[in-house]
Amino acid sequence: MKIDLLYALTNRTGEMSWNEVLQATRHHAQLADDLGFDRIWLGEHHFDTDGTDASPNPIMLAADLAARTKNIRFGMAAVSITLWHPIRVAEDLAMLDHFSDGRLDIAFGRGILPIEVMNLNPEADRWSGADSSIEIFDEKYDIVQKLWTEDAFSYDGKRYTLPTPGTKYIHAPGAPEPEGWLDEEGNLVAFSMYPKCFQDPYPPLFAVTESERGFRDAARKGIGAITWYPTGKVLDGLNLAYQEDYEAAHGVKLPLGVNTSVLRLAFLADTDEEARRVSTSAIADFFRFICAVRHISVWLDEGESPEGIEWEGFSDEEAFEFLYERNHLLIGSPETVKNKMLEMTDTHQIQNWLLQFGFPGIESNEAVSNAIRLFAEHVMPEVRAAGEKLPKSKIH
Repeated sequence: MKIDLLYALTNRTGEMSWNEVLQATRHHAQLADDLGFDRIWLGEHHFDTDGTDASPNPIMLAADLAARTKNIRFGMAAVSITLWHPIRVAEDLAMLDHFSDGRLDIAFGRGILPIEVMNLNPEADRWSGADSSIEIFDEKYDIVQKLWTEDAFSYDGKRYTLPTPGTKYIHAPGAPEPEGWLDEEGNLVAFSMYPKCFQDPYPPLFAVTESERGFRDAARKGIGAITWYPTGKVLDGLNLAYQEDYEAAHGVKLPLGVNTSVLRLAFLADTDEEARRVSTSAIADFFRFICAVRHISVWLDEGESPEGIEWEGFSDEEAFEFLYERNHLLIGSPETVKNKMLEMTDTHQIQNWLLQFGFPGIESNEAVSNAIRLFAEHVMPEVRAAGEKLPKSKIH
């Protein structure tokens, strides 16, 4: 059983400077390290002025946090690979793997907000109905993996030809001649990325996805899958799809829940009433934001129709209950949260939890710190024990 944090650099009121947000991030990362959390996952978001997650470069942020911690691992959830040059992101992640002494896990994504994708790489538009976003993701993902593993790298794809034809290599006198890099005319036909990753051959990889297609693709690639919104029968179906395609691709039938991770919003206080008082308005605002960005369907279980759900008119309390009764929230006293997690661990065979304690609208960093401590002291031990009883196999 792994228990991780998803951490967003939130500042909904805008009252903190970005440096003050950074100081809170450093404090919470060190606290999670001290309390025994397994990983802290950081996202990539650009142009954030509404205080949702002001983290345009999780790689640089993780480098800073790795120098201030000892044991906790750092997950990228996710690096929007469609918005990066594949060589640069491969190099930066390899260096981060060294900076953290191998405490790195990586999830790649395609980007989820139009303001980000359309202003950093409009070709990766995922809303027009074309497959270009998926094509770009697959090509860059392939290049990154090859750069990490090949000593004489070359690539000829739809969008990238590497090395660029006709490039000459200027060799440094006294250095060893690179093998397989040059043709007879001295043109560069291959090269090697340096340094390679600290972990051999590279850090554990994940995909962030809510779709069956995404789960099946991750299983075929042999990487983990992280999901947020799915619940109930939808979550069971995704895990079953992963199990099926993993067995078909690799000849191994994994227990359900292995290699897949479940993300939930979480907040703890001494009583259910206090936890709800602090979080209800923030939860409602987040609910409305996700409905606008992703449609209300992402919150629904199998068989539920969005027809007739007038979510725009929900009160804060109605929005909270809508999510709570569908198991999207882990909010309440330690006893309440513990019981909910033990139930879901059993019914969905969850072997990796990702918990977001600080989300937009929770303005008190002290309250977030208290929630993390309450969880670590009163909930984490029993949830870990329950996870140890689940069937095991290969676990990222």
